[in-house]
Amino acid sequence: MNLELRLKEIKTRLDEIRGLVDAETDAAKLEALDAEVDTLTNERKAIEKKLAMRGKFDVAKVIETKSTETNEELEARGKALKEGRTVTITADGVLLPEHVDDKISPYPFREVSTLVDEVHTVNLKGGETYKKSFVKSHGTGGLTDEGDPYTEAEPTFGYLTISKVKVTAYAEITEELEKLPAADYQGEVVKGVNIALRKKISEQILRGAGTTNTFKGIFSNACEALADATDLEISTIDENTLDEIVYAYGGDEEVEGGCVLILNKNDLRAFAGLRTAEGRKVHTVDYKAKTIDGIPFIISSHCKPITAASTQPGEYGIAYGPLANYEVPIFSGVEVSKSTDYKFKDGIICYKASVFTGGNVIGYKGFLRVKKAGNSNSQETNTPDPETTDDGE
Repeated sequence: MNLELRLKEIKTRLDEIRGLVDAETDAAKLEALDAEVDTLTNERKAIEKKLAMRGKFDVAKVIETKSTETNEELEARGKALKEGRTVTITADGVLLPEHVDDKISPYPFREVSTLVDEVHTVNLKGGETYKKSFVKSHGTGGLTDEGDPYTEAEPTFGYLTISKVKVTAYAEITEELEKLPAADYQGEVVKGVNIALRKKISEQILRGAGTTNTFKGIFSNACEALADATDLEISTIDENTLDEIVYAYGGDEEVEGGCVLILNKNDLRAFAGLRTAEGRKVHTVDYKAKTIDGIPFIISSHCKPITAASTQPGEYGIAYGPLANYEVPIFSGVEVSKSTDYKFKDGIICYKASVFTGGNVIGYKGFLRVKKAGNSNSQETNTPDPETTDDGE
């Protein structure tokens, strides 16, 4: 392979991708282009390393030449030092050339709860609102004598509405960053605004207040399907807590399956730390399968930790139920746009992303909500935290 020719081909393709990214708004295509950039830059580094190895002996000779000094120069420098005068030596042997890594180190931890990926989504592009009915109960038949009227047994229905919510994200970078060939800052910014949208949606699924331009979150009493649900109150997490949650959810005829425990990481640690009198673990927590005694769990920072002293009585901390009972309609695709006009004089490039969506509980008594026991008069029980206002997190 002609390595020099391949380097030119890689440079040409990277230039093409930078032009495509400027005009592309589809998130999936942007991710594909980002992946191609990673592949090409890794190949370029490998070729440059081979070329450097090919010419290493010549480089060594250059360094040796630069470092060689005549006896007269060494004697002159020694005399100057002896007399206490300042001398200047070459920096070639002291300073190393600056190298820029062409990879941006990613944020090492998960920023978005998997909750946003597990709830039920429906494609309603172009819509404004979504109305849905749900069954609250079925009637019971009766024993009827001959000639008497039949027993009435109509099912009871409830109704709910999911309104369109605009979720947005905005970011700025300097034009110098965008033009740097060594690292794809632009691609990282585009990825970042997409992550920001998902973070807000994840928060709203739990904490949306149900007011204008917000979701109806699981912890909000605006959810029509949870109006008749009874919350479970606990003061701490002990060896009986998991059983209390499992048996408190659902109807009288069955222990419901297919449910997920949504909780704070600190409360998960509390479950894992429980011990019997003999010192054995009470629960088996499988971090790879994400289960507690076989019950799936999802961690969310938007659950208040029941075990924390800072969590006030009446605040919600845990939810339990099938994730199919929460629905997120997608009213539009994610739109990412770029502008150089707003801060043209400052050389700032602006990116904004938006999506129209919404959310609500659609199953009757679809989730068991667990809150900290105690006097709830001192703190809100149904109102959202300040972080859940319309202005953002």
